[in-house]
Parts: sequence; C-alpha cells; structure tokens
Amino acid sequence: MKTKTLTAAFAAATLSFGAQAALLNFDDSSLSDGTTLSSYGGMTWKNIGIATPGSNTNYNNTGFVNGLKSAPNVAASQTDTAASFGTTQGFLLNSGWFTSASLNGLILDFTGTSGANKFSKSVTLSVLQPLFVKFDWTIDELVMATRCETGTNNDCTRQPDTLNFGQRFVMDDLSIGDSNNTVPEPGVLALLGASLLGMTLLRRRGTPAA
Repeated sequence: MKTKTLTAAFAAATLSFGAQAALLNFDDSSLSDGTTLSSYGGMTWKNIGIATPGSNTNYNNTGFVNGLKSAPNVAASQTDTAASFGTTQGFLLNSGWFTSASLNGLILDFTGTSGANKFSKSVTLSVLQPLFVKFDWTIDELVMATRCETGTNNDCTRQPDTLNFGQRFVMDDLSIGDSNNTVPEPGVLALLGASLLGMTLLRRRGTPAA
C-alpha cells in the first residue's frame, strides 16, 4: 500500500512541474484591433498593442497577416521604440513567434533581466513568415528593441505592396511558465526515485516466502 501511495505521489509531483506552462495567444474575446495592452496574462506590458489582421485591409501582405499563428489576433509593438513585458513575480519565458511588420531584415534585440542577471539575444526578422525563437530564460522583464543596419547585409528593405509600419514587429503564441514550478530540479526527481526504490525493496524483504 505504501509503495502504491509513493508511486502516485511521484507521478503527481512529476506532472505538476510540466503543467505550469501557459500560451499567451492574445485571442481573448476582450481584446480587439487597436487595444493597448497594459495588463494581460499576469504581466505588465509597455508599447504593445493588439492587431486583428482580418479586420483591416491595411494589414494585407504585412507581417501582421503572415505572423498570425492563432486567429484572430497578434500582438505588435505600437511604435519604433522599445517594447517590454514582465512581472515582479518572475516568469519562465520558453519561446515565441516573431515577425517584422513591413521591413525584411529587421533586427530584433531581446534583453531579459532578473535582478543583476541579464540575458540577451538578437534575431533577424522577415515579413513573409514568423520566426520561432526559443529562450528558456527565467526573468522578471523582457525588453524588445528593433534596429536596421544600413549598408550591411541586414539593411532593412520594405516588403512590396505593403504600408510602411516602420520598425515595428509582430509576435504571437508566447509560451510562458511559472519560474517557481516549471522545471523540476534533478535532485528532487532523484530523491523521489530513490525513495520509491527503497520502499519497493523494503516491501519485497517483508514478504514471506511461499
């Protein structure tokens, strides 16, 4: 009986660590085209708004349409200045999809901070298709800033037949985890496994021979 109880506890503990991830897809019924995000998904947002590609022909052929991973909405920077989101509770940023609104070759710089710790990554975006970016950063805030490197291979070029949305970027389907419970420590799993093995051996020793 003890072995069964411990087995169930081990399984529950293991599953609890993998069940914390949340997908922020910006498709809530309360969000519509032009909405400015301030508080969403337990995060505080700056310079990020909602776009509904199917509702406005101005989005045709742009990254707003091509960057859509889950309908009907995407999130996008509202100006060319840096955008950010975060929480004082801390969170695990797993991954997300990012697209340039109208400039091919747009560089997006990510800076994640957690106290004195800092993480950074840069990617080059296209208008034609979203880029999957993996982070696995435990942070308090993510700052996203765009730039063009004029005269280099990363020089930004306007996508034909699109309106000019400057250096704005689009994102969708952010995978967010709980920084306190998302990834089990290897030592915890090892301890639970050792306990389960020990209880099994004790049970076998206490079973009288037939």
